[in-house]
Amino acid sequence: MRNSVLVLVSAFFLSCEEPGKIGFTGEEGSGQTVFSDTLAIEASTYLMDSAITSGQAAALVGSFVDPVFGKVTSVAYLQPSLLPNSFANGDSPLTAPDNAIFDSLTLSLINRSLLFYGDSLANMTIQVHRLKESLVFGKNYNYDDEEAYEETLLASKTVSRADFYNPADSSLLYVKMKLPDVVGQELLALANKDESATNEAFSKAFRGFRISAVSGTETIAAFNLGSASASGFSTLNLFYHSSGSTTAEGYIFDFTSSRYNQITSSRTETPLNLLTQKTSSLSSALTNERTFVQAGTGIATKLTFPSIKALSNPQISRAELFFRADTNTFNEDIPLAPYITFLTLDNNQKVTRDNNRYGFVSYSVNPTAGILSTYVDSTNFFVADITPYLQGITSQKKQDNGMILVSGVPSGTVSSSAVFNAGLNRIVLKDFQLNLYYSEK
Repeated sequence: MRNSVLVLVSAFFLSCEEPGKIGFTGEEGSGQTVFSDTLAIEASTYLMDSAITSGQAAALVGSFVDPVFGKVTSVAYLQPSLLPNSFANGDSPLTAPDNAIFDSLTLSLINRSLLFYGDSLANMTIQVHRLKESLVFGKNYNYDDEEAYEETLLASKTVSRADFYNPADSSLLYVKMKLPDVVGQELLALANKDESATNEAFSKAFRGFRISAVSGTETIAAFNLGSASASGFSTLNLFYHSSGSTTAEGYIFDFTSSRYNQITSSRTETPLNLLTQKTSSLSSALTNERTFVQAGTGIATKLTFPSIKALSNPQISRAELFFRADTNTFNEDIPLAPYITFLTLDNNQKVTRDNNRYGFVSYSVNPTAGILSTYVDSTNFFVADITPYLQGITSQKKQDNGMILVSGVPSGTVSSSAVFNAGLNRIVLKDFQLNLYYSEK
C-alpha cells in the first residue's frame, strides 16, 4: 500500500522512555522505512465499582483464605422461580387441588462438579435464613450488595465433600435440607392464585433465602444454578397430597430469576492491602511489577497508554497486546482464570455501561460480548487484539481513561467473551508488551 509504514512498537511495564523513532531500511526494493518506538504502558490493579454477580451459574457459599488475594467470604441470595411452561414462552403457574394437604418442603443444593475453593476436604456448616424482603425481579446485583434477613434459622447442616455423593444417582451431587412446614404451607397457599401465575408476581409474593456458612469455614462450595427442566441444578421441592389420596404430588422450583452472590474480601495481609476504595488503582510498581485479576470480587488489571499521544497522527491498523501469567502464584486449590476480556472506563474511572451492559472493547457496535484472550499453557502467554481501543483514542480522539482486564468466559464464538463472575477464579499477570502496526499521515 502506497505511503504505508509498518511500525513495531514494544511497550513494557512502566517504561519511562519517551517515544523516539529510530529509522532503518526495510527489505531491499521495498521502498519502506521501518521505525522502532518504545512506548510506556502504565499498569495497575483496579477495584471495580461494578462487578455484577446476579444471574450467574453458581451460588457461592462459604469462606477461605487465598494466599495471594486474602480471605474471601461469599453468601448466596436465592429467589425461587416458577418453571417455564411446555411451550417455553412463559411461566408454568403453581397449581394444586383445592383440598391439597402439605407434606414437605426441601432445598436441594447440587454441586455436580464437586467444585470448591480452598480446602475441599474441610467440613462446612450450611445455614438457611429467610429474607425480610424479596429480591427485585430483573435487577442486576453487585458483589457488595447485601440483603436484610430474619434471625430465625430455617435449616442448618454440617457436610463434607463425601456428603455430596448421592448413592441413588451419582450424577446429582447434592445436599438436601428440610425447611420448616410453615414456609411450605405459605408456599402451597399461593397455588392457583395470581401471585403464583408469573415469575414477576411470584417473586414479590414469596420471599427468598439467604444461604451462608458458619464462621470459620475453610472452603467455598459452588452450587449449580439453572433450569430445573434440565437435570443437575439446585431446586426447591414442594410436596403435597390430595385429601384421601396416598399419592404424593409436587412442584419443583429452580433459581433462574433473581439471585446473586454477596462476596466480601479482606486483603490486609496481601500485596493489595492498600486497594480499598472503588475505582482506585494500585500501581504495579508497588506490587513487584505484577497486576491482579479475580472473578467475583471486582479485582481487575488496568492498562493505560500515555505515550500514544507522542506519535504523529498515527493511523493504527492493528494493535496486539501480549502478557504472561505469574505461574508461581498458581494454586491447585483455586481454579485459574484462563480467559481474559476487556472493559472500558469512563471519565470518572467507573466501568462504562450501555443499556445496563458492560462497555466491552470490541469491533461490534453496542456489543454484548468483548474480545477474548486465552491463556496458552505451553508458552505462558495471553495474546489480545486491542485495536478498537487504540483506534478510538487516535482516530476518534477519545480519552485514554484506561481499559480493564477481567475474568472472562467464551461467549457465542471462540473470539468473543462475556464477563465471568460465577466463581472466584484468579490470575496474576506480568510482562505486558504491545505490538503496534500503523502508518502516519
